[in-house]
Amino acid sequence: MASLGRALLSPAATALAPLGLILAAFFILPLVSMAILAFTVETSRTESHLGFGNFAGLSSSHGRALMNSVLVSGVGSLIAAIVGALTALCIAQIRSKRLDSITAVFSSVLANDGGAPLAFSFIVTLGNTGIVFTALGLDRLGFSLYTWQGLVAMYQAFLIPTMIMVTLPTFAGLRREWSEANTSLGGTGWTFWRRVGFPVAWPSLLGGWVLLFGSAYATHASAAVLMGAGGFQLIPLNIAAQLSSGTGRGGEASAMALGVSMIVIAIATLVLFSRLQRRSAKWLS
Repeated sequence: MASLGRALLSPAATALAPLGLILAAFFILPLVSMAILAFTVETSRTESHLGFGNFAGLSSSHGRALMNSVLVSGVGSLIAAIVGALTALCIAQIRSKRLDSITAVFSSVLANDGGAPLAFSFIVTLGNTGIVFTALGLDRLGFSLYTWQGLVAMYQAFLIPTMIMVTLPTFAGLRREWSEANTSLGGTGWTFWRRVGFPVAWPSLLGGWVLLFGSAYATHASAAVLMGAGGFQLIPLNIAAQLSSGTGRGGEASAMALGVSMIVIAIATLVLFSRLQRRSAKWLS
């Protein structure tokens, strides 16, 4: 207790106090309030109790949104994981530190380039009257940006850079000595990747896919601008609709229950991603 008291009175703790207040006001307090509302079940206007009643009806009332979210996130993250991993592998084979640095900077910027600007840029280019849509005649192929396939295409703009950012250090960390040892023992390129390269890289690849899935599952602003209110059911869009529809306490409790379920998915995603990254780092350190 004495050590804790000295730590709290230290200059570092004083300097971090404003940040702690901000985190408490805008992060911890909202999460606690969300959990309380999600687990509070009203039996009448004046009586309520703690329970899982708000979660019981989510599968039936929001089943379509859950299926759509899993479909868009699963397909989008799988495509981005394959394209991003192959791109990172090609960049790593060049073995240029300058190119690696430039790629890392651009990937980190593009990975966070979402929201309304991203949706508007895709509407301008691939919308029904978009420049690329008209030039390539995508209407004859049956493509529409305002479907789940359009969402998958839009999500690639930030999912692929995220995968490149996650997997590039892994591919760059594969040592040349491992490949030379494989060749000196009579192994082929396929032998190297089957026996050495892929076993070392697969935790990072799997962790990257898990991170992409969680990112796509939680995306709200881009999907809301592209699809509009009620245009396509997704879990984040349903939460916003419940909070803004004016349905009263019941809608708010349902939205909070959906929010808690998304927080659980986000925490599970981060924990699994962290464990897989540590497992891959043991071989590359």
